[in-house]
Amino acid sequence: MADPQTAQAASARFEHVVDCLEAVRDWHTVVARLREGGQATLDGVWGSACALAAAALVRHAPGPLLVVAPHASQIDDLVDELALFGVPGCLAFPMAEAAAADEIAEIADEAAAQRLRVLKRLLCGDSPPAVVASIQALLQAAPDREVLERHTRRIAVGQTLDPEELARWLVEHGFQHQSAVRLPGEFSMRGGIFDLFAPEWFEPLRIELFGDEVESMRRFDVETQRSTARLDRVELTVASAQQSADGQLTDYLSNGSWVLMIEPGMLEEEGRQFLRRDSQSTSRWTVRDVMQRLMALPSVACDPLSGGAFETVCHVQVESVERFSGDVARVREELETAAGNDRVWVVCEAEGEIERLQELLGTSRVATEGRLQWCVGRLRNGFRLASGGVVLLSTAELFQRPDTVRLARRRRGHAIDSFLDLREGDLVVHVGHGIARYRGIQLIQRGDQQEEHLELEFDGGTKLFVPATRIDLVQKYIGGGRARPKLARLGGRSWLRQKQMAEAAVLDLAQEMLELQAARATRPGIAFPADSPWQHEFDAAFPYVETPDQWEAITAIKRDMCQPQPMDRLICGDVGYGKTELAMRAAFKAVDAGYQVAVLVPTTVLAEQHYRTFT
Repeated sequence: MADPQTAQAASARFEHVVDCLEAVRDWHTVVARLREGGQATLDGVWGSACALAAAALVRHAPGPLLVVAPHASQIDDLVDELALFGVPGCLAFPMAEAAAADEIAEIADEAAAQRLRVLKRLLCGDSPPAVVASIQALLQAAPDREVLERHTRRIAVGQTLDPEELARWLVEHGFQHQSAVRLPGEFSMRGGIFDLFAPEWFEPLRIELFGDEVESMRRFDVETQRSTARLDRVELTVASAQQSADGQLTDYLSNGSWVLMIEPGMLEEEGRQFLRRDSQSTSRWTVRDVMQRLMALPSVACDPLSGGAFETVCHVQVESVERFSGDVARVREELETAAGNDRVWVVCEAEGEIERLQELLGTSRVATEGRLQWCVGRLRNGFRLASGGVVLLSTAELFQRPDTVRLARRRRGHAIDSFLDLREGDLVVHVGHGIARYRGIQLIQRGDQQEEHLELEFDGGTKLFVPATRIDLVQKYIGGGRARPKLARLGGRSWLRQKQMAEAAVLDLAQEMLELQAARATRPGIAFPADSPWQHEFDAAFPYVETPDQWEAITAIKRDMCQPQPMDRLICGDVGYGKTELAMRAAFKAVDAGYQVAVLVPTTVLAEQHYRTFT
């Protein structure tokens, strides 16, 4: 088995794959041509090798490299692959999703917010090493540079600020005034506090005023309301694509920036199809406009077929890798066949996966000869760089798994106070009085100040005002049937009787559960054997590193299964956090011991989904 190595060291050496590309004949001729302001072609480059080519160009580009892909779905993969090849910090310039004429929708559009982030980074000179965009994103208009400057306000500590004027300005540009800021495009005013959540920000800003002077500014967490960072100055931008149809991403690139176009012919075809599908929109560039702007910059085309688009051509021999069966028992043999005499890099999604695969593949000839290397990252598809004697593979290809990477949310979710989650007319339950109808928030004078109260309507139109500080007394009604419940009578005894009946039912249920548990404890169960080598290989096939909670649950499940008592365990967790993986491991353990397993699900759709997953 090859000597263990940390994922960090492996990632650092992975940049040497870029050196292999730069050693290709005529590569430096391409670089020289770009420095002269001309165009060149990288012939035979396709798939993830395009990211490898981009990483090599970033080393020589005088400014940010613009990478243009034919499909919008490719840009996140390219950003991840650039990081894999030693170019972290690249930015994606996505296609906006909001309707072209809907400014309010654009404020809430995360893609539009990301576009604005990229433009502001480029405008202020804090340029990333590369910007990755699709042809569809470039066909959409961006705010003109002058418009972006004109619609950007700079706020600093010590500056005089008129909150009423700022509020009017925000409303004119599609912002919404709320009692509490929760989402991008919202602001609130409470005395000397002005909260603001701009579309391109990841966290809102709290401005504290002393009179008309900005006393302090700080970012805060929506959920906890705690400060996360103090700021001396901030830029607030409200420009959208609807305010100017004259802008283009290339306008923001610094002088001398280079462009990498992936399959220019495909770029033009996909661009035309996009415009045909979106023919009603007027805020678009033409394909010809975009291609002319790209060609005006030093450009290199990645083309998988011979016959380059430009005179200066560098032939790169990028070959496909033999398809793997996905069979764990055959993967060692298939890896050795695919590797030949080349060095092999296996790209894993987590360090824990490297440890498991080292156990599985450590006895292969490729590993014992020291030609098997590991790296943490993402690779869309593997390839062989023939001139460098290097084969790149992903674990998804080794085991025939679909891409299962969880996409991180750009903004974290947050808990919402119950009354903020209510709409006027919703049914609620007051702990002391029963079911009522929520009629909104009312301001009631109490002494020298006004306080917010929840207005609840009971049977007969009787009103009850609950202070917002006692929101814990009110909950949203969740019915168990289709019939709408009757409103409770304020001051009546029916609600008290209903609570007493519910308490009695809970005690009856608890008694039944205790009796059931006592009966189960006296009956023998199945004591499954310890994990077999097949179980270890099955567990190693999952792509994710187990979370601490998952490890705890896995350990508890297997401990239960090895006991001679009947198993009784409930696993709770949010969607996408690995509950099915735990169930599959337990099911495999039972089947491996010679037993059958039944999987019960509530719907036919879930049954079909789990059938495909288990298969």
